[in-house]
Amino acid sequence: MIDINLLKNLDHCLSDIVSDDDHFSIDQVRGLFYARMITPENTRLGIKSDPSVWLSELFYGEKPALTEGQVNALNVAAGAVYDAYKGLFAVNKLHFPYSFDRLDADITESAYAWCEGFFAGLSINESFWLGKSGGTLKSSDKELDSVKNSTTLFIALVTKDFSEFDEAKLAELKIFVSDQGQDPTNEVIAATLFPNVPTAVATLQLYGVKQMRTAIAAQKTGNQPMRKIGRNEPCYCGSGKKYKKCCGA
Repeated sequence: MIDINLLKNLDHCLSDIVSDDDHFSIDQVRGLFYARMITPENTRLGIKSDPSVWLSELFYGEKPALTEGQVNALNVAAGAVYDAYKGLFAVNKLHFPYSFDRLDADITESAYAWCEGFFAGLSINESFWLGKSGGTLKSSDKELDSVKNSTTLFIALVTKDFSEFDEAKLAELKIFVSDQGQDPTNEVIAATLFPNVPTAVATLQLYGVKQMRTAIAAQKTGNQPMRKIGRNEPCYCGSGKKYKKCCGA
């Protein structure tokens, strides 16, 4: 769990620059940094890892003109949060921070704000995560189906845009909502999808981690083709797990 004081310090720093309505809330910040952690740093894939891009998103993409003092304060506060998330990620303790077993109004509001920040983080690298402009997720590889479904869920949940949603699944959702006695508006359908968020986050995190491990392995081998690895052999990424239970899963 991230130290709440680090998040509050960043929140205070943002509030010293702009009004509360013009910067991300603490929950949105948490979602944004989570997305930053699971996004590979790989310029070959067109991924934007420049800190200034991510810092701008804290102001909904419209970073204002800052004084030198504000720049320094923001860098220190955001850097501390980044390091905390990086530390959790490094020891495999970065997990979706909400339990959906008992969703009350407060948890739902907080988790939805987290999803907004997380989606903003995915959108920074839309060519990688959202499959825009001929990006990775346009592939017909069946392995990517769950990733595409997960990103589509966040598009629908946050923007209420179902144009990318599977038409058959959308029709089923509308019938389900109608059977519950509700009008199947986009807002209601999005709320119906909300319980699927933890699984979607886990799916995207697994995909991002695999991409990172693949990049590390390529560097270690000098980008030379690797021999075929037996499923029971140690995984090439160095995790210590068998290949079949790691990158070969």
